[in-house]
Amino acid sequence: MEFLKKHYEKLILSIVLLGLAAVAATLPMKVNSEKQKEEDRKNSLIGARVTPFPPVDLSTNQTVLDKVKKPIKFDIAGKHNLFNPVPWVEKQGGELVKIQGGNMGISALQVTSIHPLNLVMSLDEVIPTTGANGTNEFKYQVTVIREGAASNAKQGRALSVGLPAAGIGTLKEVQGPPDNPSALVIELPDRSRVSINKEKRYSRIIGYAADLVCELPPLTKKDAKVGDRLQIGADIYAINSVDTNSVVLRDSRQKQYIKELNPKS
Repeated sequence: MEFLKKHYEKLILSIVLLGLAAVAATLPMKVNSEKQKEEDRKNSLIGARVTPFPPVDLSTNQTVLDKVKKPIKFDIAGKHNLFNPVPWVEKQGGELVKIQGGNMGISALQVTSIHPLNLVMSLDEVIPTTGANGTNEFKYQVTVIREGAASNAKQGRALSVGLPAAGIGTLKEVQGPPDNPSALVIELPDRSRVSINKEKRYSRIIGYAADLVCELPPLTKKDAKVGDRLQIGADIYAINSVDTNSVVLRDSRQKQYIKELNPKS
């Protein structure tokens, strides 16, 4: 007992040191244990299966977008008269007609027929003449018709071989007997050559003319050709071209209008 009384502090210190040594010895195992637990917790969170959120219902939003893509069209130019007061005009004879789309002005112009315009050349007669040396010579009376021409629509010339005739051409050759030729070969102003005799005339299409009608204002135009001008109401229209199926017009503002052939109009 005497020993314990003298050395109890040392004994207590020894026990504490032993306890600390034991704790120090178990500390690495504790650290490893905690590391493993942390790794397990991390793996449980990262590898866990996640339930996705349910899709958001956007059907109402899509409906609104569809309406924006296909906006409602308001027809304020239809047959109703809310924004479109209807004018009436009096036709010849006193009949009142309601003005509607397409029944007045250039919109109402109709092409009822189109026919070709021809260049026709014919040999009318052989004219005997006396030459400078008293020899018997001949001239050939030729008639040229240009259908639709504004001037010189019909011309007649007495042609001599090799001498040009204004507006007709040049007689290049007389085939057969001079007093009764089988054919005359004539070079036209465009350098093309044609052959004619008393039984065979020459003809080719050089353009077209059209018959036009308009209900309002009343208008009837026969044989309208390129270059003709029409007054429809207060507007003036020039005919730019005529072909087998249509007529092309332009107004003073150079706006173009194409009118197709409509025989039933």
